[in-house]
Order: sequence, then C-alpha cells, then structure tokens
Amino acid sequence: MTQKRKRAALALWLLLLAGLLTSCAGMPGGNVPGVTDAPGTSGSQTTTDSSRLEQSAQSDNDNENKNGTDFPGSYTVPEGWAKMERYSTENKIFYAEEGHEDDEMPDNISIEVGTNRYSADEHEKFREAILRQLAMQLQSVDAELTGDGTFTEQDYIVYIFTISQEDVVTKQYYIVGDQRYCLVHLTNFTGSESVDEAARAMADSFVWDSSD
Repeated sequence: MTQKRKRAALALWLLLLAGLLTSCAGMPGGNVPGVTDAPGTSGSQTTTDSSRLEQSAQSDNDNENKNGTDFPGSYTVPEGWAKMERYSTENKIFYAEEGHEDDEMPDNISIEVGTNRYSADEHEKFREAILRQLAMQLQSVDAELTGDGTFTEQDYIVYIFTISQEDVVTKQYYIVGDQRYCLVHLTNFTGSESVDEAARAMADSFVWDSSD
C-alpha cells in the first residue's frame, strides 16, 4: 500500500471512530485498565493481553539497543526519565521521571515488542483486533475510549488509544510493523502534559532493528 493510500485509510478510520467507540463510554465502575504488576496496579487488573488480540506476545530479544537492554529495536529515553528496575523485565521496560522510580503510583511509560499475524499492509485488521479487545475490557469500566491514527517521525503507522478515567489516563501507542508491533504504554496519574510528551517522543524515536 502506498503512503498516500495509507494516510487516506487512517483519515477514514478517524471519521468512523466516534461511532464505534460511543458504546465504550459511561460504563459502570471497574478496575483501571493497565499493565499487570506495573506501578499503581495489581496483578489482578485488566490488561491488554496480546494473546487476546490474536497476537503472539513473545518478543525476539536478540539485539542490543542504545539503552543497554536486549530489545529488537532502538529508541531514545527522554531526558529526565529513568528505568524502573523494580518493574522492568527482559521483554517489557518501565520508565518514570527521575526521582520517582520508587514511588507507589508514579506516572510511568513502558515499552515492549511483540508479534502478530498481520502484515504491515493489513494494519487495519490489527487495529480492529485491538479495538475489539479494548471495547470488551471496558464493558464494566467507567471510562472514555478515544483513538487516533497517524505516523511516527520514522514514518511508521501508529495507532493511539486513550482511556480516560476520573483518576488516571492510559494511552497506548501501537507502532505497526510487519507481523510485529511495538507498544509504548503510558499511565498518567497526575495529568502532566510533559508525561504525554515523553511517551510520544519515545514512540517517535522507535526504530525497528534492521537485522530482524
């Protein structure tokens, strides 16, 4: 698919999105959708489980990125952010603002890479799989779900899903690859705009490892 056609497809999805997501807002209260064992969450909370999105959640961690961890791609950590050793694993790395790494409920950003069954040209199918899963998870949650489709600074397609609740905003950046994806996941408790900017900067800087 050409870049022009991709951009047209993204624009069309934005026109349809409001109707698709209307049923997801204003639901009865429930748990905050987040990342299992992430700061400010518990292991029993709802997560966007990659296997339920018709994806394999296994990452190929064969390459060293500029951040000193095994990761199938590279990205830049924004200035003033530090790795949260307590929560990070080989497959998912967490960051918080410097000085807040050990807070009980800090604003935080995680990044991970996984695989799926879709080629890059089938990004609409990948998007719809994510949307269906989020809608299902939010059936018992008092939250508003919105979405956007655009491109990163590296010209990768990225789908952005925002889940807004009274005390937390969760934002997920799904960067589309060929039968793979990168997820930058932001959990914002304070409402800080600088936290949003940091997550977007991380997503914009991500580059797939050329050897993969």
